[in-house]
Amino acid sequence: MQTSEFCLLVCLTAVMSSAQFEERRAKLQLKSDGRIYEGDEVSLHCQLDGNAVGWTYEIYKRESTYQYFYKVHTESTLTFSSVTHSQRGQYRCRAGKGEVYSKYSEYVWLEVSERGAKLQLKSDGPIYEGDEVSLDCQLDGNPVGWTYEIYKWGLTYPYLYKKQTESTLTFSSVTHSQRGQYQCGGVKGGVYSTYSNDVWLEVLAPPNLPNKPILIVLPSALVCEGDTVTLRCLSKSKVTGTQLTYRFYKDETPVGQETKQNKFTVQSAQQSDTGRYWCEVKEEGKETEKKESDSKPLTVKERFSKPTLSVLPSVSVWEGETVTLRCLSKSEVTGTQLRYKFCRDETPLSEETQQNEFTVESVHQKQTGKYWCEVKEEGKETEKKQSDSLQLTIKAMYVTLSASPSTSVKVGDSINLTCTWEGNMSSTLIFSFLRNNETVKSSSDSAVFSINQADKIHSGSYMCAVESSGRRQTYSNEIEIEVKESPLTIVYLSVGLGLGFLILVLLLLLLFACRKTRGLPSIRSSKTGRKEKGEDVITPSEGANQMDPSNKEGDSAVEFNNDVVYSNLVKGKLMKKREKMPEESTEVLYSDIKLKNATGASATADSSSLYASIR
Repeated sequence: MQTSEFCLLVCLTAVMSSAQFEERRAKLQLKSDGRIYEGDEVSLHCQLDGNAVGWTYEIYKRESTYQYFYKVHTESTLTFSSVTHSQRGQYRCRAGKGEVYSKYSEYVWLEVSERGAKLQLKSDGPIYEGDEVSLDCQLDGNPVGWTYEIYKWGLTYPYLYKKQTESTLTFSSVTHSQRGQYQCGGVKGGVYSTYSNDVWLEVLAPPNLPNKPILIVLPSALVCEGDTVTLRCLSKSKVTGTQLTYRFYKDETPVGQETKQNKFTVQSAQQSDTGRYWCEVKEEGKETEKKESDSKPLTVKERFSKPTLSVLPSVSVWEGETVTLRCLSKSEVTGTQLRYKFCRDETPLSEETQQNEFTVESVHQKQTGKYWCEVKEEGKETEKKQSDSLQLTIKAMYVTLSASPSTSVKVGDSINLTCTWEGNMSSTLIFSFLRNNETVKSSSDSAVFSINQADKIHSGSYMCAVESSGRRQTYSNEIEIEVKESPLTIVYLSVGLGLGFLILVLLLLLLFACRKTRGLPSIRSSKTGRKEKGEDVITPSEGANQMDPSNKEGDSAVEFNNDVVYSNLVKGKLMKKREKMPEESTEVLYSDIKLKNATGASATADSSSLYASIR
């Protein structure tokens, strides 16, 4: 037993040592959307080959000359909920299970950028005491969950002026004491952004105003479409603590409600905003004390003209043609870049582009509709203008097939099938002819299919198709072609059948006659001639011989044969008959055929003779 166990152990060791196991590999992935700033959430995911159940993951971070154990955990993903600049660097991972470890992954670089801040002053022109003004703090990236800090400089250093979750600090009625230098920053947990740039807020004392208010138009009395226009009404109360209210008018129409704010803003001026503006001031609660400013003109010129759409070659085209849409608009401001978009009905045909043309190749009937274009200034979403719509009609190509001279012809005749179409095709056309839905001819050279000698096989249902290169086929109507037999052919056939039938009848009659005469005897003479009573006898083989009528059946010279009939040629007895024949018949030899049966008796009681002329 010990020997057997030892052999088994040796065999298992040999097998295990010879077996090859593939080492499990690891791959580290950085999961983030775009650039990573301090305070963002970012993940490192360690992925193993195969089914990694029960493995422990090890994350390593590399310094300049070495790497160290950064984190060990059972989850394959390491998440930094608010990553810091100190966590930037190179990372890699591996996994272990018991004494087995995977390969190390490749290094992944985690770049963490400092989050910057930018402060902006939102105001239209000079700021006077009592005006509304805003400071807006903007942070890089996507600052979700951040808190904003506004700082104001003192004599030597900034101090925290306001801390809030909104990015904008608004002074609803600014005072002279709020003038000064400001900056901002953001904070999330223990992570801070950089400090912003400095912004100076200047607050002016109201000017020495007359009893009559003054209207100021900012930035100027001439602006372009899409610009922001601010109307400011300046007035000074001579009684301390008096609250004034303001109202603005365009021509004779109020453009806003009565308010304690001395300004009115037009966010995106349009040409319809052109007119003369003025303001009205009164003491709050007193309707009788009102003062009006002088009117000031405001002119809003268009930044670009209303576009005009044109369709080339025309608004009515054939299927398969190429249509070009052209959108024309004139920019009134130097350096303005326009962008164009084309639409059919309510469906966009293109993205916004700097090209003012859009081409539709190989149009079809489904593209019939109302087309229009839209123009806007690049970078400004509010300024858009649309052209008037144009109705584009796309007509289907109309194809017809005709036959000449007729759709019904005789065998051997010629016939021409002509394919005609309606449509202005600039490209090469391909004409196809089909018989019983199978193509019999396809050509770009001719729209005619000719059959020089029609036959029965040319009968069938025909149609043609017209196709321009790279476009679909348009089919014609169907016509039935019938190829008939010629009447003369029918006559010839009838005559032939009649003659054949007649010949067959004659052959049958001849066969019947031959069978009727088979019972009659035949007389075959011997080669030696014989004479009887001075009468010459002519045999079929040697001419005149005498035949003895008294020959009996047993005579060796004469044998009877039922298959042959011989005649007795008696010249002496026929002389009197010759005298009655015409002159040209004197050279004719007549024979008197006497039919006898096999016993020698006459075959018939009729004494009449049957004559045959031998020339």
